Amino acid sequence: MHHLSASTRLITNFVLFQACWLLAFLYQGKAALPMLVLCLLLLLTHKNYVKQLALLSLTLPLGIGIEYFSIYSGLIAHPERSIPIWLVILWIAFILTFDSSLRAIITLPHYLGVAVIALVAPASYLAAANFGVFDILVPIVQFYVTFSASWLACTLFFIIIYDWLFTKSKFIA
Repeated sequence: MHHLSASTRLITNFVLFQACWLLAFLYQGKAALPMLVLCLLLLLTHKNYVKQLALLSLTLPLGIGIEYFSIYSGLIAHPERSIPIWLVILWIAFILTFDSSLRAIITLPHYLGVAVIALVAPASYLAAANFGVFDILVPIVQFYVTFSASWLACTLFFIIIYDWLFTKSKFIA
């Protein structure tokens, strides 16, 4: 599947990630296995599996960190009282789209990239909360500002790691 054109891979990544998100949204933990299959398909769309797995191993802790921060700072509460496995798998799927989604954000003017991240990330969580996937424990404005700030900080690290792995790293072929 790695011989896909850039635009086909972008569309494929978008569809696979949205399918993974929808499974997580609708079925949470009951969808873990189909979500893992979608993650494998996402991985197979890439040319360099080793770099993708390195990116995953370096950035997944950041994504999980956002979730722990959100839970332990009192922003959100999951019924499981911790980070559910389906959310970790959703992070894996999201990270496997970085080659297309993060590249697209990086190429935007800085103010527009910041706006996209600051608006879209919390909106996704608000949508899930509105359907009872988890609870938001603070006023919406406080949630939006705090969550946007944590996502913006985390995205900066994502970009640094991505840039190091894909443009500067000589250690990972």
